[in-house]
Amino acid sequence: MSQKKDRSASKGRRAPFLFRVSVLSALALTAVFPSQTMAASKSVAGFSPEKAEWQLSFEKAFAQMVSKESISRFSKEMSVRPGVVGTPGNAANVKFAVEELKKAGLEPEVKTYDVYMSVPKKIAVSQTYPEKRELQVMENLPKGTPYANEVIPGYNAYSAAGTVEAEIVYANYGRPEDFAELEKRGISVKDKIVITRYGANFRGVKPEQAEKRGAIGMLIYSDPADDGYTKGIVYPEGPWRPDDAIQRGSILYIFRYPGDPLTPGEASVPATKRLDPSEAVSLPQIPTTPLSYGEARPLLEAMQGDDAPASWQGGLPFTYKIGPGATKVRIALDIDYKNQPVNDVIVRIPGAKHPEQTVVIGAHRDTWAYGSGDNTSGWTTTLEIARVLGEMVKKGWQPDRTIVLAGWDGEEYGLLGSVEWAEEHRKELTENAVAYINMDGTGGQFFGASAVPSVKQLIYDVTKEVIEPRSGTSIYDDWYVREGRKDPAIGKLGSGSDYTPFIQHLGVPSLDMGFGVAGGLYHSAYDNLDLMERFIDPGYEHQAAGSQLVGITALRLANADALPFQYSAYAADVVSMLEEVAAKGTLGVDLSSVIAQARTWQASAKELEELAGKMIADGVTDAERSQLEKINAAMMQQERDLIVSEGLPSRPWYKHQIWAPGLTTGYAAQPLPAIAEALQANDAKALQQAVERLNTVLKKATETANAAK
Repeated sequence: MSQKKDRSASKGRRAPFLFRVSVLSALALTAVFPSQTMAASKSVAGFSPEKAEWQLSFEKAFAQMVSKESISRFSKEMSVRPGVVGTPGNAANVKFAVEELKKAGLEPEVKTYDVYMSVPKKIAVSQTYPEKRELQVMENLPKGTPYANEVIPGYNAYSAAGTVEAEIVYANYGRPEDFAELEKRGISVKDKIVITRYGANFRGVKPEQAEKRGAIGMLIYSDPADDGYTKGIVYPEGPWRPDDAIQRGSILYIFRYPGDPLTPGEASVPATKRLDPSEAVSLPQIPTTPLSYGEARPLLEAMQGDDAPASWQGGLPFTYKIGPGATKVRIALDIDYKNQPVNDVIVRIPGAKHPEQTVVIGAHRDTWAYGSGDNTSGWTTTLEIARVLGEMVKKGWQPDRTIVLAGWDGEEYGLLGSVEWAEEHRKELTENAVAYINMDGTGGQFFGASAVPSVKQLIYDVTKEVIEPRSGTSIYDDWYVREGRKDPAIGKLGSGSDYTPFIQHLGVPSLDMGFGVAGGLYHSAYDNLDLMERFIDPGYEHQAAGSQLVGITALRLANADALPFQYSAYAADVVSMLEEVAAKGTLGVDLSSVIAQARTWQASAKELEELAGKMIADGVTDAERSQLEKINAAMMQQERDLIVSEGLPSRPWYKHQIWAPGLTTGYAAQPLPAIAEALQANDAKALQQAVERLNTVLKKATETANAAK
């Protein structure tokens, strides 16, 4: 679901480690660990010197076993047929994945939830004035395209059904500021159909903003200025969007809450009481559907009214008008709403020492059409990690903590599979989840990551261990150079992908890693195997590197003596965010005490991290094991401390006090969300309450850190 950053160009070189030990010799170490005579040649954060050598040998053994050929086979098999949730192609891919996991000696579970969702029967859009014409709602797929009859038309999941006809008004990206500009010009969208372009915010925000202002329908088109011919050569000669490509996507109001619209906060299982659809605040209310820019062109070209502002002008070869006038459109959407199965594929690799503690790796496996990039690439990477770990288990290896690998279904509709699974396993995850690692796109050529601040250093450390196929340097070094020779920026977690329930509902430390590349075929029928192999990740070099990278990250979290989280860095970021808010004005509300509390947390977390570091540097004695377990429990708990059970005032499903998606951005993170929303509403009382809640959770995190010393 989430749009990827541009990440770049492959040379067809493999990304292996320089291995010092063979797989067999690495595995043989399990029989003699811990070895007091073995001196580590390299330190590893969170590991005692003797265990660091053991860990590095397994990381290298793991990475050596990753196979581009295996990933290629997975990709080819699962890209041949559209994998939309609830379809035969999706079911075929479940069967394939289960068979492959069993071949690896693992025991996969298919976990099914019945979720309320929309199913398109017929999507029709027509221009009714000044001329009459039917608009195309499907790409011109080449003759002989496999399973072309299973490609669904251009469609927005969870759109309201119905038929509307009206003049259209152009509203740029459909942001609040765009509608404010229309209002400033005296242009009303009441009883009109709004046409906006994709980009700048989550597509679901656009109809919500239009609906609030009385619009009766919406068209969302892809403008060539954003991802078409003005950016580069279009498909099939290049990776950019041609004039018939349509961006499908969900418009479920995931910024209110994701998952089954009828069971917010509870798993969609038979015993759960369901809302009536009229009570579900995440469901859009007006018919909304996407168009290609080739089909949007005659609509926009015939419009009258004022010239659109310069910043609203797109890439089509005429002056964009705002309307209304001259152009009328009819939208006729025949859409069923019913419960359908969502099938998650889950496999567990039990831990030997702390089997109750889990490191979860997840990637969604559903697609909009063929979906080779989004997100068959992430799922093939997950399957490859599982395959390699399965082979290592056959040879007698086990991680210290349990590793869970998940293929989520229904992500594209609104994070359905991951949310329902996380809600069902709330108790287990709250008590024992170490971290969640997300992969939403590993096919690409430029690395990027988003994460909570406590794992930034872990990401830097692991990216130094894996070779970047394009450059032959480490991924970190390549990333460092691209970022202007400084520690690379790690993004903030908003929403639009499967980390959302883990971090923002349950408080599980989360990170999202992958590779991207410049292009414009997102959610179209042209996100296919040909695109992947010619333009996105030739030779599957980066998906192999992604398997190594995420696998090693999971191994470090699963095997660490002391979990390598840095909450002192987290607290420092909170201090900076609060100081930035204070500098802009706070409606007379004093932030000094909450800033002081964040600094106190920073100091306490630093002391705890230093204590853990000293313990493992000196070698952990049997007598110290119990204290180390207390420290690790505190490392997991501090993130949990940042959530409140009642959630944010505006949307109780979102419980984290530091991170949430923006209400009017949808994908992008809104740091300190309750404070930000109170400031936007100019509500001093709400701001004071938000500051007090934040102070309370920071105090809890501080107490957790202190209690473990």
